[in-house]
Amino acid sequence: MSSGDLGQRLACVQRSWTPQQRLHIGNVAWAGAHGDGSPVPDATLGWGDPLVGFADVWHSAVSGEPAQASLHMGPAATAAQRAAAVGELLDLAPHVSVEVSRADVGLMRALAERGFRSADGPWFVQLWRDLTELADLEARTDVNGYTIRAVRDDELAERVDVHRRCWAPARIKEMLGMPVTGTEPGSSYSLDKRRAVTASPVYRAELDVVAVAADGSFAAFGLAWLDLEAGCVLVEPVGTDPDHGKRGLAGALCTKIFQVARDLGATQAIVGPRGDDGYPVPRRLYTGLGMHEVTQFVPMSTSP
Repeated sequence: MSSGDLGQRLACVQRSWTPQQRLHIGNVAWAGAHGDGSPVPDATLGWGDPLVGFADVWHSAVSGEPAQASLHMGPAATAAQRAAAVGELLDLAPHVSVEVSRADVGLMRALAERGFRSADGPWFVQLWRDLTELADLEARTDVNGYTIRAVRDDELAERVDVHRRCWAPARIKEMLGMPVTGTEPGSSYSLDKRRAVTASPVYRAELDVVAVAADGSFAAFGLAWLDLEAGCVLVEPVGTDPDHGKRGLAGALCTKIFQVARDLGATQAIVGPRGDDGYPVPRRLYTGLGMHEVTQFVPMSTSP
């Protein structure tokens, strides 16, 4: 069964959500709009009616490199369904890498039984905090020279532009300590992708915030996704223009998001930064906002 249907995926993830789960409805919506820069998958898979699991697969254009898959199996999936899902994934891509929550013991076992092993490479961490009391962050939104507010409907181009500046490929390489050649393309974020993001059924404009400099330009942004049923807001993504770095803007944006989300009914917040030492800055930012680790998302891969 192929299930690339966004509504079914959102419902599947929402039914099973816990703080240790790899996907939140915000991850599904962000990826569904291709705001994360991911290309259209080469294949989609789905299992169960109602849906209990789904996957996207991207084949590698480089010989010998594994395909990449995003795989979600909810706790309602039986052991037989997990085994069948892993088998179907391997039929499509015998050499494949997936990211899995260490807390998802059933899926890790199903993968291990079919030859998946821990793989080298970046891994991520789920950070969590309670939102019922935010007194420890009250001073964080007061950033000298900047206004923290929700983006407006007539600021489409400005919102796209700040995202592109923050997440330009050359800047990403620089942050990761990789050589910058000067031939890097621009960000793939576009007006069309922005429109797709805001058209998502779970997008909320109140949780799309910007830091506005004294001259009226956008210096940073933060986007968050609220699952009211779970009472949880996911922060994804946050970016600061390199010309405005190290001024507390990211912390101010996240604090504003926490406050707004709490007022909308959220009781908890999550974020999923890198957990390894390849890019530790975001994790330090979020732990400084009172967030702490609840699980790790690690790569598992089959042998070629």
